[in-house]
Amino acid sequence: MVHRPVVSVFSVSTERRMGSTVMPRVFSTPLRSDLVRYVHTNMSKNKRQAYAVSRLSGYQTSARSWGTGRALSRTPRVKGGGTHRSGQAAYANFCRAGGMFAPTKTWRRWHRKLNLKERRLALASAVSATAVVPLVMSRGHRVESVPELPLVLDDTVENLTKTRDAVELLNSMGLGDELKRVNTVKRTKRKGRKYPVGPLVVLRSSAVEGKRAFRNIPGVDVVSVEHLNLLKLAPAGTLGRLVLYSRSAFELLDTVLHCTADVPRVTADVPRVSADVPKVNSKSTLNISSGLQSADVAGLINSTVVQSSLRPQKTMDKVSKVKKRHSQRLLKLLHNAVDRSKVKNGGVSVKDESTGVLEKRELRKRSRKYYKEVEEALGTSRPLVLHLT
Repeated sequence: MVHRPVVSVFSVSTERRMGSTVMPRVFSTPLRSDLVRYVHTNMSKNKRQAYAVSRLSGYQTSARSWGTGRALSRTPRVKGGGTHRSGQAAYANFCRAGGMFAPTKTWRRWHRKLNLKERRLALASAVSATAVVPLVMSRGHRVESVPELPLVLDDTVENLTKTRDAVELLNSMGLGDELKRVNTVKRTKRKGRKYPVGPLVVLRSSAVEGKRAFRNIPGVDVVSVEHLNLLKLAPAGTLGRLVLYSRSAFELLDTVLHCTADVPRVTADVPRVSADVPKVNSKSTLNISSGLQSADVAGLINSTVVQSSLRPQKTMDKVSKVKKRHSQRLLKLLHNAVDRSKVKNGGVSVKDESTGVLEKRELRKRSRKYYKEVEEALGTSRPLVLHLT
């Protein structure tokens, strides 16, 4: 993008600066190379011609399968004999002179639809890039002798009638090396090969004679400002083509591209300052102002205005949870062992069984002790027989 108030206008006859004109607002458009490449790719698909193979291609022969039992594939084979063609496989896509797999159809989705605002923004970005010298030089254009970019000539250029006069004008404006670069190329346009392009001349649609003067120069394209085309302004989807404008066409850029100034937002609570201010239709205009006016994002975030509107940061107490992983694993292991023992012993666990044995032993021990006390009390050594019921 270029931020200059005026741009020089050069005379066709004297080849010197004769005045200046206001720089259109379209040259303040941000450079969107990604959008230009996307729009260019989809626009270039709209000029494709439908093609398809014949429906009968590969099937114009009589063939049938020989079946099994011959140690050969069951692919259909040509009938007859006496020629090399007889017995050869046919119809299949892997056969010689066979049919095509997934044959192309004419009802393929050849064209692509693009949003109007995307096309306008991409076109405005391509126009803005024509004034950036590094981008123009990166495309290979020879602009060392060009006095200024964008290059604007007076309206006399639209009245040229001879191609000889147009070539002399381009040479006088420092574009002689550019014409030689394009004219001496050996690559052609065939087979989709890349080839260098020369300068683009933008005139008004009424300049019929001027278009005839420039249209036969090798590498030079002519287009009217009312019908600007992204395919011409950004060949191969790359920004920065060398463009030569006439003064009238240069001043019509904002009108053609529907570029407007930044319109302040008007809400229901804030009335208009004056009734004379026209209402701008956002659907038919293109606001080319960049959403980010400052590249210092850190400074914006740390500014007083932004920080005063932010809520304080939430702080949470750190809660530490004690995890007794070994104890939990051990308990789980014991529970599983008890469950397995219950299933194995018919519902009685090993723990329950061991507890019953200990109780019986304790009962016997107390019984013997009581028996000895009774013997000592009676003073006899004869064993007593107790019948317990």
